[in-house]
Amino acid sequence: MKNLWTSLIEWIVITIGKVHWGYKDGLTNAELDEVRKLLTPHYYIILTHRNNHLSTFFVGLASWLLTRKWSYWAHALMNLEDEVKSDSDFRLVEATGTGVNYSPFNLVFEVHGVVLLKPKNMSAENWTTVMDKAMTEIGKPYDSLFDLRNDNALSCVELVRTALMAQPDYAENFANFEKMICERKNLTPQMFYECEDFEIIYEVRHL
Repeated sequence: MKNLWTSLIEWIVITIGKVHWGYKDGLTNAELDEVRKLLTPHYYIILTHRNNHLSTFFVGLASWLLTRKWSYWAHALMNLEDEVKSDSDFRLVEATGTGVNYSPFNLVFEVHGVVLLKPKNMSAENWTTVMDKAMTEIGKPYDSLFDLRNDNALSCVELVRTALMAQPDYAENFANFEKMICERKNLTPQMFYECEDFEIIYEVRHL
């Protein structure tokens, strides 16, 4: 049974995640079209930033406490579909306050910044394994405690890492990433961006 302190932390995290205000000055139609074009034939790790979400501030604060650097990227997810004719065909899997779920394109990319990351050393066969693993996580609750040791519940970054870890060559392909996690004792979206195991394919920021 959860203790009172744990329950309070979870309530605070979930409450913060719901606080946001009006959305404006986000991605342009041309930028959204570029995202669509890139996601349609390829699979990526996606990081986003929302100026109008209180959780963005707290993710940045958590990153500063871990690394003494304020992070820009505040959320991580993946796309799992490459046969797309319309926005409704995208399969964007993410962990939010309601748990691990598929989210629609227009909601995911109602953001002020996005970057698409490609793991440098993953084969097409490994991507299949990673996507299959991500799909098995659908329905799990959100990890408000951000506990990397417990996969019964998953935060956004834990979901992406758990999926990547399903590939047989994970330890070799993501050695630098795991070294960062070991040194910092946790994981933030910014760490995907900073790690040399990932290549930046597309990036746009509306500061």
